[in-house]
Amino acid sequence: MSLYFSHFTPKIIFGNDCSNEVGSHVTALGGKKVLLVVDPFMTKGDMLSPVLDSLRKESIAVEIFSEVEPEPSLRCIRNSVSSARLLDCDFVIGLGGGSAMDVAKTTAAMLKHEGDIVEYLGANKFTKSGTPTILMPTTAGTGSELGRGALFYVEERRTKESIFSDFMLTNLAMIDPKWTLTCPASVTASSGMDALSHAMESYTNKFATPISMAVAEKAIALLTKWLPVAVNDGTNLVGREQTALGAMFASIALANANTHAVHALAYPLQGANRIPHGVANSVMMPFVFEAISDSASDRFERIAEIMEIDTQNDSVSQALFRLSKEIHLPETIHALGVEFDQIPSFTTHAHQNRRLMNNCPKDLSEDQIRTIFMRAMGN
Repeated sequence: MSLYFSHFTPKIIFGNDCSNEVGSHVTALGGKKVLLVVDPFMTKGDMLSPVLDSLRKESIAVEIFSEVEPEPSLRCIRNSVSSARLLDCDFVIGLGGGSAMDVAKTTAAMLKHEGDIVEYLGANKFTKSGTPTILMPTTAGTGSELGRGALFYVEERRTKESIFSDFMLTNLAMIDPKWTLTCPASVTASSGMDALSHAMESYTNKFATPISMAVAEKAIALLTKWLPVAVNDGTNLVGREQTALGAMFASIALANANTHAVHALAYPLQGANRIPHGVANSVMMPFVFEAISDSASDRFERIAEIMEIDTQNDSVSQALFRLSKEIHLPETIHALGVEFDQIPSFTTHAHQNRRLMNNCPKDLSEDQIRTIFMRAMGN
């Protein structure tokens, strides 16, 4: 039997303080005027000094865009594109969490395309490469720095919708674990569980490849061991490094196999209730895996082996519940404010997300999806 698959990963630099060399890499990629997209809190104090010093050392002009929303809207993209065009920027850097990086790479794509951002929602609407980019995460988990997609809140529909294109792959990802030392425990936990969902969903994806499965296994091993350390002892640099490394492997797996039912069921929670992306994935993960594990039993057995779970008396789902408790994340969607009368709408939206549901090893019916949501409501 022949295997046909591609491998999508940008150039990666990983290591403490590597972001301090960003200026030379911008110069190597031909950049002279940079739009630096950052989370708002990063403009306080001297957090940006190492990056700004590195850019100025190369005589690179910098304009900072810090109007990034926690769950960015299309309005945020329109504003960032306007800023970049006004200043005639020829390069975009995203420094921050997944939202900042999503805004950065989408802005870069829009700088080479006409029309409004709403026209590019969905898959493969961009027709050419955008302005060059470098992405630098300050959290360990979203995977945006290595991915080909971005997520946005569409206000008029109260939905979270994606943009996906091979042309959104960054020119360079610079993963500096030291940036994550500033990340609060709650964000470390949610972004880390987002990374774990990337690893586990890509591993159990119907279209997983030998490469995506190999890196997913490494991600699962690192994240389940080191994420609790990073959450509960944020100054532990080894814990931060290993969590960042696990998140990097998870991002590579995600980029090459994608997610499935966990993300599909989590999206409606984010749109209607504005639940953070990583939290929504974290709370849905054990309930979804409980429902589908019989359709990918060999892969879930391997996950259990990696997590050192005795499957005679335990399960991957139960271990995930314990992990959520250990890192102080909610275990039910009712705890997040979801009401029973929202379940029918959530069920319909999740079932209609064929881009992700078609990847699931089990063909979940609407009734089965509704049951998952009802179980996730808790007692």
